Amino acid sequence: MSLLAADARAFVAAARKELRMWRRYPLFILGLLFWPIVLPATWVLMGQAYSGGGDARALAAFAERAGTTEFAGFVFVGYAMYMWLSNLLWGPGTALRQEQIRGSLEAVFLTPTSRLVALFAPPISHLPFSLLNFVTMGLTLWLVFGIVLPLGPVLEATVVIAIGIPSMYAIGSLFAASVLRFGETGPIVQLVRGTFVLACGITFPLVMLPGWAQAGAALLPPTYIVADIRTVLFRGVGLGGIAVDLVLLLAFAGLITLLAVWVFRILETSARRRGTLGSY
Repeated sequence: MSLLAADARAFVAAARKELRMWRRYPLFILGLLFWPIVLPATWVLMGQAYSGGGDARALAAFAERAGTTEFAGFVFVGYAMYMWLSNLLWGPGTALRQEQIRGSLEAVFLTPTSRLVALFAPPISHLPFSLLNFVTMGLTLWLVFGIVLPLGPVLEATVVIAIGIPSMYAIGSLFAASVLRFGETGPIVQLVRGTFVLACGITFPLVMLPGWAQAGAALLPPTYIVADIRTVLFRGVGLGGIAVDLVLLLAFAGLITLLAVWVFRILETSARRRGTLGSY
């Protein structure tokens, strides 16, 4: 068996291991169904209350900034990205940390398998959970708020998500590499997630940010993913109208992946020299 084939088998095995561990905790699935409904629905109801039950002037002001009058859809798409980021950072982003706590990280690194398997395999195992969030929120929009999304835009939004997946999981892998240097990542997760939520237009229109913050948001892949999903779903723009954004997302994926590999190599070498690889 070639080295590449062996690494591929190890990659699949590592992803299956993560899924089998989550299967042991069925209440985790309940949380995936509960929070994607409650969190955005709460903000939609608050927005309706503060806008006077959908006052025309309030909707016009919102549309001027967000590009759509579909307030509930805007909020739900944003929170779908929020949940995706949460799953990404708390799951794959802390996978190496969990290996440290279990005392198995050094054993994993002693195998002949490429170190990149341990870095990139856990994110793949969390992909089904992220997709479940999108499906749950879409059904909630339909069943609770009566918003029926046309099939064509839904399929186009699915394409946007598919193209955005590599860049999102490259971010998760880059974050995971930091475990080798900092150990405990809980506070960093909160900081990174909060920064993305604030900077990427996830919970409010991006035009509300000052100019320098909008320029910074242009360097973050979630900015394009959430904006493009809203564009195809609620503004009637096809994939051709966001083609530049999609190309940028693919470029981001390549650059961030290379950065994650580079950072991981440096931090692994440093941890080995300091003898802190398995320390936590």
